[in-house]
Amino acid sequence: MYFLKNIQFHTFQLKPPITMLITALKKRSQADNDQQGKKLIKNVLDIINAPGNQQTEKDTAAGKQSNKGNTPDNTSKIVLHIDDDAEDREFVGNAIKTVDPSFILHEAKNGEEGMEYLNKAKATGALPCLIILDINMPGMDGLETYEEIRKDDLLNTIPTVIFTTSAVFRKRSKETDGLPIFIKPFNAKEFVTIIEKILTHCKD
Repeated sequence: MYFLKNIQFHTFQLKPPITMLITALKKRSQADNDQQGKKLIKNVLDIINAPGNQQTEKDTAAGKQSNKGNTPDNTSKIVLHIDDDAEDREFVGNAIKTVDPSFILHEAKNGEEGMEYLNKAKATGALPCLIILDINMPGMDGLETYEEIRKDDLLNTIPTVIFTTSAVFRKRSKETDGLPIFIKPFNAKEFVTIIEKILTHCKD
């Protein structure tokens, strides 16, 4: 009976072929009081109970959770913001989180950093759906950066918008023909409204 109780306890974890074998052996030992059958059952149970051969429900659940955590989130959208002003980058980041937290924001302090990021993104296939570009930056400014983007057949397909101050826009408006222009507001609340409009340019 000891072996039979053990069988009843363990068979719920066994695969169907092993379960069928155990069931057949149980019937045989019950009918014939077969000591050889009981010995065989004990050997099977010893193998099953050996360290490394058991998987508890807790282990299974942990494995599923781990796999879930490693699954890429294909619904996330990436936005690249190129701007030398740290405060403006912070405002834009907070506004994007408010409008839609599913967006992933990457920042660059100038055109050189922006192009470096874009070239790496080409290699990995994780291109942004939108580029938010300031104009007045040290080194490679916004318009020079945009010219570099236009030279690349792949990067040129990414929607780009200009997000700058009104003074810069007035001085260089002719050079931004064809690009959506958004003027930086003077308060954080207006950032949310403008960023919501900017994000509509994100390529699906």
